[in-house]
Amino acid sequence: MRTFITFEFNRETKEKIADLQNIIRGESTKGRFKYIDNFHLTIKFLGEVEESKISLIYQDLLRRIKGKENINIYLKGLGCFGKGDVIRTIYLKCHGDIDKIKEIYNEVDKVTSNYGFKMENKFTPHVTIAQEVILKNKFEQLQQRFENYSIDNIVFDRVTIMKSEQRDGKRIYTPICEIQLK
Repeated sequence: MRTFITFEFNRETKEKIADLQNIIRGESTKGRFKYIDNFHLTIKFLGEVEESKISLIYQDLLRRIKGKENINIYLKGLGCFGKGDVIRTIYLKCHGDIDKIKEIYNEVDKVTSNYGFKMENKFTPHVTIAQEVILKNKFEQLQQRFENYSIDNIVFDRVTIMKSEQRDGKRIYTPICEIQLK
């Protein structure tokens, strides 16, 4: 099954992200915009994984991260990957307990590497809101417009292993298992 490890947002935060996304959609001529239910902060994308391996990864992660402190963040500012005529990804920048996010990320990276997944050298905590975007104006203008917009008081209290599948032309994310923080 296609899987990834993530921090999830509550509904209120997803709605605030969707409001911001709608402004960006209005400034675009083309793009793939994430569904409101799919907003999350990816810790590590695993891809196609056997169910038995997911169970082993979960057990190892449970031992390493269960009970770690909750993570407090806020989202402020826009970033992108792949500038040009078509922007590969537009995302919201994360601020706050970034060191705690990276600590969880490092644990996830170590555990998954024990099961044949490549260790990553670079991790940028972000929230993808659109991909393959063509903007009406330069990205820097859009970035400046959102400079002072902030989504505050976000608390991550668990890490989720998520299944990703395509149903009726729509990408659906379903939690497989969760690890509670404190």
